[in-house]
Parts: sequence; C-alpha cells; structure tokens
Amino acid sequence: MIFHPDTRLGILYMLAASFLFALTVAFAKLLTSSMGSVEVTFWRNAVGLVLILALAFRKPIRNVGGRPFTLVFRGVVGTVALLTFFYTVGETTLSNAIVYSKTEPIFTAILAFFLMGEHLSKRAVLAIIVGFAGVLLLSGAEFSYLHAMGLLTGFLSALAYTSVRSLKSHYDERTVVLSFMIFGVLIPAALMAAARHYTSEVFAFALSPFVMPQGSDWLWIVLMGSAAAYGQIFMTRAYFYAKAGIVSATSYSVVLFATAFGIVLGDALPTPAVIAGGALVVLSGMLLIRSR
Repeated sequence: MIFHPDTRLGILYMLAASFLFALTVAFAKLLTSSMGSVEVTFWRNAVGLVLILALAFRKPIRNVGGRPFTLVFRGVVGTVALLTFFYTVGETTLSNAIVYSKTEPIFTAILAFFLMGEHLSKRAVLAIIVGFAGVLLLSGAEFSYLHAMGLLTGFLSALAYTSVRSLKSHYDERTVVLSFMIFGVLIPAALMAAARHYTSEVFAFALSPFVMPQGSDWLWIVLMGSAAAYGQIFMTRAYFYAKAGIVSATSYSVVLFATAFGIVLGDALPTPAVIAGGALVVLSGMLLIRSR
C-alpha cells in the first residue's frame, strides 16, 4: 500500500510516540513503588511543561484561536484520564494497563452513536461486542475497582483524543500540549493538597498525599517527564499529518512496546487468557477503524 508522504510522516510520528509512551509507563511503574499515582501524574506533567515552555521560547507560538472551551476540555479530561491510567499502572502489569487504555475506540463509537446520532454499521456493532469480550477475558470476568478504572481510562481517552483533531486549524500543536500539561500540573497539585484532609475509597485513584522523591526517583521523574512530553508532541503531530483512523491503528504498537518493557521490569508473562483478551481488544479497535 502506497501512502501519501504526509500520511507516512504521521505513521512514523505515531510509532515514535508509542515507543515514548511505553517508556513513560515503564518509568511510572518504577515510581509507583515509592509514591502515589496522583504524584506520578503531577511529575509527569511538571517536567513536560518545562520542556514544552523551553521549546515555545525557541520558536514563538502562533494561534488562530476560536475554540478555548475545547482546549480546556482536552486539558481537564486528558488529566483525569491520566490519573485513572497511572492508577492502573501501579496496580497491574504494564500490558494490562495499556490494553485497558486502548478500549478508547470502543467508547468513541458508542459516544458517537448516543451523542451525535452516528449510524453504527454491523461491523461496528460486532467490533464493540468483540472488544468487551476481550475486556471480560482480560479482567477474568471480575468487575473490581481496578477494572473500573481501566475502563474509565478508555472512556475518558475517547473524549480527550476526539478533541485533538478538531483543534488542528485553530491552535499550534504546542498549545494543545501545553493545555494538557498545565491542567496536568494544577489538578494533581490540588488533589494532593486535598488528600491531606480527605480520604475516599471511591476516589482512591485521585487522592494520595505528596511524598518527597528520594534518590533514583528524581532520575525516573526526569526521564518519565521527558519521554511523555516528546511522546505528546509526536502524537499530536501525527494527528495533524494523518487521518485519525490511520494514526489510531498505528498507536496499537504501544501494546507491544509496553509488554516488552513490563517483562524487563519483572512483570509476569501474560497468561493465555490475558493474551486472548488483549488480542480481542486490539482486533476490536482495528475493526472500528475500518468501519469509519
């Protein structure tokens, strides 16, 4: 298959982003042994924010503007999705956490049907069924708090990623990333402050107190934030250059990268049921992409 040069560039950017996102998750996994997922989210964005601002000073940002609420929506929802995601990273294997996050196309299709009245083809309905069958295998047919957070990551990611392409003609890609990073610092900071006074089983993913990083934690923080920032830039750029469906399909490469990193860090080899569940979720996403 011959792709347009811009499409090829979009695919390469998404492959680079997937590799960097897998690295981000690997460093986050190392950090969750000494701090809560909310603080991991804070540091992930704090380091990234510094890097993005440095890039902005080197080359001034120029925006057309016109969609401030969409920009804010992307930042807030993306941050909450990151909170639920890092919670699952700390509680399960890297491969499981990543596969849960890749349920995003399933929720995108469902949201489009209920909120925008888009037609669901027979292929799309089949893909949704296949996807949830994969989730059942992945979770062992249990619906615990952990699995709820995994699915919530997919749902919120669907909301956040859908907004990225709609911002293309209005904002510089660094502005889109900056919105995400700024809310990704402010919201976790407020939550860590609140965690000093409140506890909640329902909002356990969002309430954990600040713990001063020690020793090698600082190295993992810098590496995690750097990988996340450049991964975010490459992902945003990929959506700017190629169609969302092609970029989304390429993004599944992160499952392979994360599984490999997880095994290196000591995760157990995936069981046949987990492999089958993950494969069904990926297949579901592919079917949904082809049905668009």
